Amino acid sequence: MVKNTKNAMVKIVKYLGSIVLCLFINSSYGQVTILNNQKIDEQVIIKNASVDTTKISGYRIQLAFNTDRSYVENIKTKYANYYPKNEQTYTIYQQPYWKLRVGNFYREIDALATLKQIREFFPNAFIVPDNIKRPLIEKINKD
Repeated sequence: MVKNTKNAMVKIVKYLGSIVLCLFINSSYGQVTILNNQKIDEQVIIKNASVDTTKISGYRIQLAFNTDRSYVENIKTKYANYYPKNEQTYTIYQQPYWKLRVGNFYREIDALATLKQIREFFPNAFIVPDNIKRPLIEKINKD
């Protein structure tokens, strides 16, 4: 009889010990507070703001560059007269030059095809690498 009582007491102590241990472990978990440095947040915002997802590397055709802005504006008017449907003109100032560029070409071969047409009226035009607007993705209709 004593043997069974000892075994029962040992089991009870083991169970109570396990329960106390579980309660102790669970009570040791607490809240974790993360302190954010405001300067780090500001730097992340500045870095992410400089990433423009609407612009990608591509090509444009440069029609003219000159230190005189009115000369470049005259070329722009001339271009608009020859190509009234094409509104993709960009006047850029890179000191000391004003530059007139046209088009948003993803591939250089596309720019070459357009350059051949443009050189009829603007023989000094040439292709330049530039950041262009991302081309629109067209939906494909499956019939």
